[in-house]
Amino acid sequence: MKKLILFLAILVGILVVACGGSDSAESESASNSESTVSSSVSDGGFAELGRDLRAQRMRSASVILQDGRVLVTGGNQPAFQAGAVKTAEVWTAGSDQWEFTDDMIVERFSHSMVVLKDGRVLSAGGRDLGNTGSDKADIWDPKTGNWTAAADMIEAHESFPMVLLNDGRVIVAGGSARDYNPTNLAEIYDPNTDTWTQIGGMSVERIWHTGTLLSDGRVLFAGGGDPDGPYIKNAEIYDPAKDTWFSAGEMNVGRTQHTATLLKDGRVLVVGGRGKRQTSEIYDPSTNTWDEMSDLTEPRAEHMALLLADGRVLVIAGTGSRPSVEVWNPTNNSWQVIGKLQVGRYRHLAELIGDNQVLVFGGNGEDGILASTEIINIEVASEVEQIVLTGTADPQLPTPAAIVDTPVPTATALIVGRDVYEEPLEDPIEAEPDGSASLVPNGQPVRLPIGGIIASPSLQTGLVAVFVEVISDTRCPTGETCDEPGEAIILLELRQQDAPFGTTEMTLGADQALPSVKKLGKFSTVFVDLEYDSDNNPILTLAMVQWRKK
Repeated sequence: MKKLILFLAILVGILVVACGGSDSAESESASNSESTVSSSVSDGGFAELGRDLRAQRMRSASVILQDGRVLVTGGNQPAFQAGAVKTAEVWTAGSDQWEFTDDMIVERFSHSMVVLKDGRVLSAGGRDLGNTGSDKADIWDPKTGNWTAAADMIEAHESFPMVLLNDGRVIVAGGSARDYNPTNLAEIYDPNTDTWTQIGGMSVERIWHTGTLLSDGRVLFAGGGDPDGPYIKNAEIYDPAKDTWFSAGEMNVGRTQHTATLLKDGRVLVVGGRGKRQTSEIYDPSTNTWDEMSDLTEPRAEHMALLLADGRVLVIAGTGSRPSVEVWNPTNNSWQVIGKLQVGRYRHLAELIGDNQVLVFGGNGEDGILASTEIINIEVASEVEQIVLTGTADPQLPTPAAIVDTPVPTATALIVGRDVYEEPLEDPIEAEPDGSASLVPNGQPVRLPIGGIIASPSLQTGLVAVFVEVISDTRCPTGETCDEPGEAIILLELRQQDAPFGTTEMTLGADQALPSVKKLGKFSTVFVDLEYDSDNNPILTLAMVQWRKK
């Protein structure tokens, strides 16, 4: 066992030196892409104020065009708070400024827009200049900048989702009709024929709900309700291939004015909502079930949520003119506040421009309706596609093609995504008598009892892990032969300073050929070994690693 532990300690050798070779440029690029958010503001602020919108707007609508520009339309303006405006403007990255384009055919706010397959933009519904629900639809051509009238919807819709289907058609479902009452009516627009067709209605009437295109082409509609309540827990799915509605069960709490974000694994993260909702939950279409996730750092409604290129979800501002921005990390189900906008806002809009910038604009703030625009620059991490080991210590270990040309003469390299680091380590050390191991050297394995604590070298910016329990250990005992090798599963509690990240499970196979690694931003916890003392108390060997470029 000692020989095995020593071997694994060497396997966990990590950090400092990014291996060279033919992939050096790629490795350097990946190592520079850490899970942090920063700003290009020279004074160190979180978000940079950009050029203001040409008009103040809230409850407007926006889309990312196929050429990367941003189109925003309509909304309330100070002189028209009971009605709507029909102006539209476009933001271009090169000039970093907004410019008016042609006006829509009709005034509207609380409407929806989608980019059609051919690049044109459909704008529909909302409330008009007389504060009445609208059935009007317009189409904008990005080549000419002109709007033309599309066929009227069958019914008026406002405060509703509009979703582009995989076949190029567009579905509209629910919202408030002309009489201010929510509706369950659903209809589909076909841009090839410029026609709207009514389909079977939803099981409940909804307003301020969400509509999310799932990976399989179906559409999830969830929640809804008047901002003063009651809030709907019910969710349902429309299948365009079968023209049929299916139940998607119930969320754990009723929600309205919340957000729903499709994750890279096909699940949907639902966040916040009116009624001071601080909770989040995930819908899994493969099991048709809802699971509670960790709580936000503060309640949010009328906020914005965006999926980042690395799989995290960014949540921006919200009701009460909140300026804070936080991010959800799917690898450990944790929320972390990462900064503040310069102008708190709600009923605003945000678009991800490229992989690493977020444009935040308009909304309502402490001083009223806003034209303010801010830009957040984001450094996204390389996706963790694989965690494998390679080297010369064990010829049976695989050698991924990504580092075939990378020299690893005597130590073993740990690969997380495209990051490669190597450095031999000493034997594991024992925790202090009280179970703590604070400020241990970067990557140093430590033997911890239940309740033992390991902290990375920097308390202010580092990571702390607590050994909570052994969930199960089905590994084959030493010296015995078993049909199945089994595995050990432990539970850790993670936090940074006073900010809890929640708990995470880590698994180690019986052969212990691959230490289990959990990466959280710049840090990783490495599950090296699990043993038991003479009284059968579990002793965990854990390392804390801070990744850093050469």
